[in-house]
Amino acid sequence: MPTKTFLFIAIILIIILIRTKNVGIAFRSINTLIHEISHAIMALITGGEVKEIKLNDNATGSCKTKSRGKLKTFLVSSAGYISSALFSYLLFISLGKSWNHYFFYFFLSISIFALVFWIRNTYGIIWTLAFASINLGLIILPNTIQIYSNHVLLVFGLLIGIDNILACITLVYISITNPKKAGDASNLAKTTKIPALIWALIFLGFSLFILYKSYLLLFKYIFL
Repeated sequence: MPTKTFLFIAIILIIILIRTKNVGIAFRSINTLIHEISHAIMALITGGEVKEIKLNDNATGSCKTKSRGKLKTFLVSSAGYISSALFSYLLFISLGKSWNHYFFYFFLSISIFALVFWIRNTYGIIWTLAFASINLGLIILPNTIQIYSNHVLLVFGLLIGIDNILACITLVYISITNPKKAGDASNLAKTTKIPALIWALIFLGFSLFILYKSYLLLFKYIFL
């Protein structure tokens, strides 16, 4: 299991890195990938279509989907922030488990699938290839998974969870200053007639709740 010292260092470095220009974008793009893939998977589950996914060089992204019906559109639009929060928590749950190395196969699989079918912009292709290569390396290098899986998954979980919280805070701000440009919150506002700010606050509240649950989980694993 990761040590208390490693956790503290990882949290501090991640907060610094994701707020650092250029370098931070590469790390934040992990959360962007999970966020946009979540929209895509929900679209497919609900019988819709996925047209394109973009991962941009400012750590933003987009997923163009086509869904019929308000309920399906609602589910697709709400999937991003909620799934990122839950996925980070799932990574924390996996720490110390014998099956957690399968996450590297998952990351590799979604990267390849997204590259083949959905990602077409230059930054998105280059970044996803790099991310896929990292996960492939973790899989094929001798004993790498056994030695480093808990540490790497802890870092991935922190990256996704922290960036998702910051993205939700930004979404709240945009929902106040320019509600028509608030991404998923704007889409939900169009579908439900509930203001974008309310949806942004719901996403933030849910993410903070998962952050609290993650804190309790990590406290149990590392401090007890």
